Order: sequence, then structure tokens, then C-alpha cells
Amino acid sequence: MNLKIIRKELLITGLIQGVGFRPFIFTLAEDLGLKGWVKNTDDGVMVNVEGGRSVIDDFLEQLQENSPINSNIETLTITEHKPQGYKVFKLQPSESKGKKSLFVLPDIASCPKCIAEIFDSTSRRYQYAFTSCSHCGPRYSIIKALPYDRVRTAMQGFSLCSACLSEYNNPADRRFHAQAMACPDCGPSVELLDNAGQALCQDISAIKQAADALSKGAIVALKGIGGFQLLVDASSQSSVARLRDKKSRPEKPFALMCRDMQQVDHIATVSAVEQQLLLSSAAPIVLVNKKKNSLDIADAVAPDNTRIGIMLACSPLHHLLLSYCTMPLVATSGNISNEPLCIDNQQALGKLGAIADLFLLHDRPILRPIDDSIMQEVYGTGMMLRAARGYAPMTIKLPVTKATEIPALALGGHLKNTFALSQGDYAIISQHNGDLESFAAVSGFKQNIEDLSALVQHQAIAVIRDNHTDYFSSQYADAQRDVAIASVQHHHAHLLSCMAEHQLTEPVLGIVWDGAGLGDDDTLWGGEFFSVEKNDIQRIASLRGFTLPGGAVAIKEPRRAALGLLWELMGESLFAQTDLAPINAFNEYELSLLQQALSKQINAPHCSSIGRLFDCIASLLGLCQMSSFEGQAAQRLEQSIGATATSEHYPLAWVQADSLSRFDWGAMLHSIIDDLSQAVSKPLIACKFHNTLVEMVLHITRIAGLNKVVLSGGSFQNRYLTEAIITRLSALDIEVYWQQKVPSNDGGLALGQLLSVINKGI
Repeated sequence: MNLKIIRKELLITGLIQGVGFRPFIFTLAEDLGLKGWVKNTDDGVMVNVEGGRSVIDDFLEQLQENSPINSNIETLTITEHKPQGYKVFKLQPSESKGKKSLFVLPDIASCPKCIAEIFDSTSRRYQYAFTSCSHCGPRYSIIKALPYDRVRTAMQGFSLCSACLSEYNNPADRRFHAQAMACPDCGPSVELLDNAGQALCQDISAIKQAADALSKGAIVALKGIGGFQLLVDASSQSSVARLRDKKSRPEKPFALMCRDMQQVDHIATVSAVEQQLLLSSAAPIVLVNKKKNSLDIADAVAPDNTRIGIMLACSPLHHLLLSYCTMPLVATSGNISNEPLCIDNQQALGKLGAIADLFLLHDRPILRPIDDSIMQEVYGTGMMLRAARGYAPMTIKLPVTKATEIPALALGGHLKNTFALSQGDYAIISQHNGDLESFAAVSGFKQNIEDLSALVQHQAIAVIRDNHTDYFSSQYADAQRDVAIASVQHHHAHLLSCMAEHQLTEPVLGIVWDGAGLGDDDTLWGGEFFSVEKNDIQRIASLRGFTLPGGAVAIKEPRRAALGLLWELMGESLFAQTDLAPINAFNEYELSLLQQALSKQINAPHCSSIGRLFDCIASLLGLCQMSSFEGQAAQRLEQSIGATATSEHYPLAWVQADSLSRFDWGAMLHSIIDDLSQAVSKPLIACKFHNTLVEMVLHITRIAGLNKVVLSGGSFQNRYLTEAIITRLSALDIEVYWQQKVPSNDGGLALGQLLSVINKGI
């Protein structure tokens, strides 16, 4: 009895190039005795398979259930055709002629098998710093063009030796068609240079000598996966202080890189979720609770901080270096302040030569700068704070009723910039570009737009920006020609970003709290409540406004924000309150100038920002008067709560103004001042303040009558606040959505900008 042969054609899209997906298909088809072929295409992976129907059904089931660990199938389209009589199953050459996919694989941290090889003295890759396979290694940082093949990567210049070529062509080997693979005989190499560019030694000797120098206090610039990192021994107070001085970074916490979880456990208390993030193939920096009085790290690593950012080694080079270091290393971005990461050897020597003593370099080109990602745990799940290595670029399906044919470019904001491209009903979000506050940062931003657009062959016919015309991203949009230009209100974009991530289209109550964004009334918003229904966003409640003396200067000086808040409450009598910390933070001359500015309302914009309210309370409690990095005051206020636990909160008062319900912070502020005068502990005051904001949310939620609540904006990076809101609302059977994959800070704006314009049309 002859078995009836059928042929099925599969088009598979998603994160499937660069993860061993074609070798997986090849091996699976051969094991099942099927004939046909598989190849990479611009859209994804195409498969033609012939055999009996039941065997092909088994093939399809295993394809979806057992695909490679780092792959993610987004769509699987199956059509049946007339059999062609294939005799074998083949890996066909990649096809590149159509529209490019928006799915681009991020860089992947070293897998356990590759790590084991570099420490196995019997392996030919023993101590080799560029060991990788189909399941790990650089991807986005080395891709020149799609589809993903070696000839279109930075590995093109490294021809495979006979031993590597044998592995590459062996279906039973995990390096079967592994495009980034190499060995000591044919791959990149490591070199140690001094800061004058003089070569000192190579390969494992270079790594050992760098480790020895770190133990003696040196600053080492290391060329990593997506750019340079500056390293010092984290146990040395003097070394860390020296790095702070040279990098002009007085207080912002440094991240650490640890050898393994055992080393992490000496420094921090890590939850199961945090450990899972640390050990993931993305290997991000994870914010965890620092152990008190840990002898393993210097106080200067994260001064006045109860939490610390930790990552594990993410490449063979890092693993080897850390194996020769007895202590964890500070690992911070290798750049000049407000500039992009250095990615080129000569560029790094020129820019970082005044900071680093030694340079641990290699000759594999980095094609684009990609910083380290940052995550934290919130309510039992990971929350993205900075999307970069391991996560970016990130592809998100948009919650639209039909695919749009308008390819658009959304430019995000000014700080923590990312941009995004849309094609059909998908968006791809760039890596973190940093703050657009220098010529170099702006140049990098432009280059990254050109680079990602070229990679996915995207030609925007619509460009979307923030309403704020002073943002460089907005100015870049306005300079474009022959495209439609649209603008989106800052907080609408935050809200829609979270809705896009969670595929929400139903009516929701949106709560957007952040530092500041230009509102529709030309004041600075940041404590807003919106109702959303059928693409219509209505502002229904807000924070009572207050003055920011000095405008943008007040963002870096919480004492100014506090002065503006107290002025609204007390007027001229404020300046007689010599027992208040914000008053004492200024000298008499400064106070005189600020008094005039407030009374005449000179350079004193109004805001309704929760972020600035946090600054005010932190200043009032004497926790932070001058910020050396964004969010420092709010961070100190949250961390000051410590183990304090109370359900107490300050009085809630609401006023009706401008057709809005506005939370009147006056009663709360009087109560906080009373608590201070009665020597109530600052941790308790901080806790009660946070609880008051939670009660604010509950009050508006009850009034709005919507059973879905969306939280977005940088203020929701505050774990205490966010978890308290989620807990309270969930107890009322209200569904709460907060951002997890896409940053809730301004790094998520571009995604929301895309959704706004796609929903409304250009």
C-alpha cells in the first residue's frame, strides 16, 4: 500500500534567525524522514516539506513545541501544494529580495556549554574569548544586513578554519550553521594596550594581566559586546572613588559584574525572579537589595543606596576575566558623560585615554552601540528600566484592528531616548540611545535611526514627535522633508505605550505620573488621570499645580521645587520659616533672588508633576537638596521607608478646577510639616506620603468606574508605590496593567507615539 505524499509550505516569522532555527528544522525533518528544504528569507524562515500527512502533522507539532530556546515564533502560515518529488531535505541558501522582517535577534549571553568549553583544558576552545554557538553569542551588534548569514555580519573577515568548517557543516553539531562561531585558529583575538596605545600582550596573557592590574587599582576599559565598559575592583574604595572622579559621576550608583550567583549572594539578597533575570540569556543588570555591611564591595559603589545593580558575565571574555579576579568588578558604560558608548578601538583610546589606565581590546568590529539593559522585579515579574543588550531591538505587535500601510518613524522624547519604526501591525523599538544633550549624543541618535531603518529597509512616510518643540527629537522631525509630521502629547504616549504592550483596546483608566511633559495647556504635566475609550483620551483628574522657580534648574535642585510648593501654601510668610530644610538649603542672597522670582513669577513655570512632588517631599525631609542624577531625590525618599510598615496616610483633599478634579496637596503638606515638628520619624513620613498617593489612585478609580487601570510614566519605577497600587486595586477585582517589557519611563514614548497616530491616522 503506497503512502500518499503531500507537500506543505511554511512561512514562519518571529525571532527565528540566529538561534539555530534552520538547523533545528533540518534535523527534525531528517529524523522524521521528510524531504524538502528550509531557507532564511527577508520575512523569516520558509520551509517546504514532503511526506505522509501524519508525519508532517508530527513535524508541525514538534516544530511549535520544541523550537530552540531563544526563538519565538510569531506567525506560522501553512499552505498545501502539489508534491515536487524531493529526494532529500536540504538547507538552501538564504533568499534576499523582498520586504525585510521587523524581527531582529538581540545579542545572547554565553550558554552553559560554551562556558564549560572555555574552562575545559581538553577543549580546542580552552580560554578562547570568542567562543559561541547556535544558541549564544553576539547578534544585533554584529549584523550588517538581513537575512542573518556570516557574510552579512562583522565575522565576514574571519574565514573558518577546517575544524570549524567541519562543525559548521555537521547537522549533529550545535555549531551547525552558527554564523558567529570561531576558534583560536581562525577567529578574533584579544590584546592589552596601555592608554598611550602601546601593545603589552595578547590573548589569555592579556586577560590575566588586566585582572592583575585591576587588583592593584587600575581602571581598565574593556571592549565588550555592544561597546566599551570601564572596570575597577569593586572592593577598593580608592579605585571606585578614582573612577567617579575621572568620569565626573559623583553619586549615581555603579553597576557590578559578578562571576556567579555565589558571588552575588555575598553582596545582595536575591529573589527567585531576580535570579531568573540574572541567569537569563539577556543577562541584564538587575536591581536587587544590597546586604548591609557587605565586605565585598566599597561604599562608593552605591553610596546612600539600599539597592544595587548587578549583572553576571555575559560573554566568554567577561567570564575569563572574572575567573582571574577575586572580587566583583564595577562595570559602567565606556563613554564620556552624555555621549554614546565607544565601539571602535581608536575612538576609545582617544576618548577614554584620560580615564582608563589599560585597554583590553579585540579585533571583532562592533557595528552599533548597545548599552547594558536594566531590570527590576515588581509584583513578582520583571520590569524593564532600560532596554538594550539582550532585549533590543524589540518587536511589539500593535493592538490595531487592521494592519496599517503607513510605515512610520516615532522619535520618542529627549531623555532616555528610543525611537520606533512601524510596518503593518508591528513596531520595532530601538536600543536605548541615552539623553539627547550633546552634539555627540544627537549624532549617535541620527546614526542609529539610519542604521536600523537600513537594516529592516524601512522608509518612513510619517514621522511622529512629542509636542515639546525644544526636544531635539522634535526638531529632527520638523527638519524632515516629503513626509507627514504628527505630534503626540507626552502623557498620551506614555499611556498608549502600556496599552500597546498589553494589547489593550478596551476602555481603561490611565494613570500617568512622571517628572514632566508638556501638556495641552502649555503647562508641565506629570500627575495625570485619563479615561480612554475608542481612541479618545480625556484628562479627568490631576495634581494641583505649583511653581518651579528657575524652570529646568528646579529639576536638578529639589530644594527649588520644594520652595515653589511651599510658596503656593504659605506665600511671603514662607521665608520666615527657618526651621524648614528647603529654606536652610539656600543662603540669604539666593533666597532673596528666589523670593523676587516667585513674587513676580519670573521663570517660574507651573507643573502638576508627581515626580516634582517627590522632589519636594525629599527636600522637606532633608534627604536630597541637589540631585546629581535624574530621580535621585525620589529614589532616596522611597528607600528611606526601609522596613517601615503602616497603612496610615495623610488627609485627602480635592478641588474642582478647570473642569478637572485636582488633588489638593495642601492638607497633606501641613500634616507633613506638623509631623516633622513633632519629630515623627522620616521613614514613617515617607511611608505615609506614598500611601497618600495610593489613596489618590483609589479615589479616582472609584469615581471613574472603569475596571481596567493602566499605569505608566517614570514614577512607576518606584516599587513601593507601584506594588501598593496593584495590591489595593487587585483586591477590588480591578485589572491593573503596568509596563514590563517596555520601559515606563521616556524609553517607552516612541511605542505610544506610533499607536496614537496609527489609531487616528495621519
